[in-house]
Amino acid sequence: MNKAFIPFSAAALGVLVVMTGCGSQNSAGGLPSNTGNGTKAGTYPIVSQKETLKVLTKQEPYVEDYNTNDFTKFLENKTNIHVDWQVIPAADAKTKIQVQLAGGQLPDIFMNDSLSDSQIVDYGTQGVFIPLNQLIDKYAPNIKKMMDQNPNLKQYMVAPDGNIYNIPDVGGVLHTAMPKKMWIYKPWLDKLGLKVPTTTAELYNVLKAFKTQDPNGKGNEIPLSGASANAPVNASNNEPESFIMQSFIYYDRTTYLYLNNGQVQFSADKPAFRDGVKYMRQLVQDGLLQPEAFTQDRKALTALAEDPSGDRLGAATSLYWGHFTIDNGPSGRYKDYVAVPVLAGPDGKRYGYDRGYPVTAGGFAIAKDCKDPIAAIRWMDYFYNEQAQLDEGWSPYWGQIGVGWKKPDAGIKGIDGRTPTYEAIIPFGTKTNSRWSQTNPGYQTPDYILSEAATPASENEVRLFDATNQLYKPYSDAQQQVPHMFFSDEDLAKNGDLQKNLDNIVQQFLIKFATGNLDVNNDSDWNKYLKELDNAGLKQYVQIYQDNYAKLKK
Repeated sequence: MNKAFIPFSAAALGVLVVMTGCGSQNSAGGLPSNTGNGTKAGTYPIVSQKETLKVLTKQEPYVEDYNTNDFTKFLENKTNIHVDWQVIPAADAKTKIQVQLAGGQLPDIFMNDSLSDSQIVDYGTQGVFIPLNQLIDKYAPNIKKMMDQNPNLKQYMVAPDGNIYNIPDVGGVLHTAMPKKMWIYKPWLDKLGLKVPTTTAELYNVLKAFKTQDPNGKGNEIPLSGASANAPVNASNNEPESFIMQSFIYYDRTTYLYLNNGQVQFSADKPAFRDGVKYMRQLVQDGLLQPEAFTQDRKALTALAEDPSGDRLGAATSLYWGHFTIDNGPSGRYKDYVAVPVLAGPDGKRYGYDRGYPVTAGGFAIAKDCKDPIAAIRWMDYFYNEQAQLDEGWSPYWGQIGVGWKKPDAGIKGIDGRTPTYEAIIPFGTKTNSRWSQTNPGYQTPDYILSEAATPASENEVRLFDATNQLYKPYSDAQQQVPHMFFSDEDLAKNGDLQKNLDNIVQQFLIKFATGNLDVNNDSDWNKYLKELDNAGLKQYVQIYQDNYAKLKK
């Protein structure tokens, strides 16, 4: 599976890079002085005399050791820039990055989804990050070409003061645009003579059969479960409400906002949202949806799906099966879960969450003390031309030709049925030391991604492409998605607390309603929830987005 993206407006975590020997950099957007160590722009190596980058990175699960990694060695030889890696656990990345920004020893380069929108704007306008506008224009032809080809990237790159402080991670496979999926255990469907459900009523009946007809022969089945997006180790897209709400209302778990005829609206106070909560309460009450699905982490969910005593989990909500089973694992259960489409709700409608072409702000930024930002931007520019990397025989994602990938054999078709340009040898999900996997940001066009050969090694991509294209895209409601926007300092200061408080209220009441601690059918309990939202500044929250959306559309 290629790049795995989080929702556009959510804070994303990633990699932090540091260059040794840092100095000063102007903050007016002009070009820094040349150190004299650089080569001609657009050529390699980047520097004549070797420089070192200290890289603090969130551990990519499919990379064994960045120090001895084959792609690390290749890139150093190509650029003449050595990387001194410092690896931190994913669970600690957000805290450690904020400590650095708030007064710790600054790195030179932040890389790969490490920065939130508020950090980009706050620390950019404070001068912690340097403007990249002219650096891109003169020294980053791949990034500049990407921007020219995608004018909409402006809303992910240009801060309210007109400066560019970050370069986003752009592109991804089709299935990441619609990540709120459900996967159901086909052996149980087959044993009970059932079909994959297509409506909320059918899902209820299938889960009821899983509970009452004992498909595993042990009487310990869990018909449906998931994991909380608020768990200590993020389980984004595992939350059950995001899949289920697509049958009732357009639901963005990050902001709870959607567009209705050009007006920004809040989904989690609408009658349709309440209907969705009522449906989830019925599932929990009847023993069909595990109550822990709203609070447990992905590790607990995976332990259930991979129970060594045998199959116990009937269905789970997830971007893909590898987020609740062990992908390519010894049990083989990852192969037996099939996609459930966006379900038709009680009114027959579907509201498929679709965030569009995946773009994640905060992919790359340079800190103020970097002595050689020209070398830094040129080093990063390398990653924004995937096809040129394959033409050279090396890819950070796939590794070396003949090892991680090869030219496709004659007669093989690509994932989308066209003639492919590359064929995987080592499939995604394999821990190896030959490549960086998803460590770096970059630019992947849909044509490039779908030109992978459809072979057993790319089975995951084919399964996910087919499932999304056939069962999710037909029900996409992308026109209701609120686009990414950078806010002014004033709006950022207001919105941060508003969004956090409203999210806490929605999640607390959702859990109470779903598990029966409050009665979602009781108007008094529901009105108490609505009052909490109002007191937390719901109207102001929506108005901030509405005003900024109006500015964006001008």
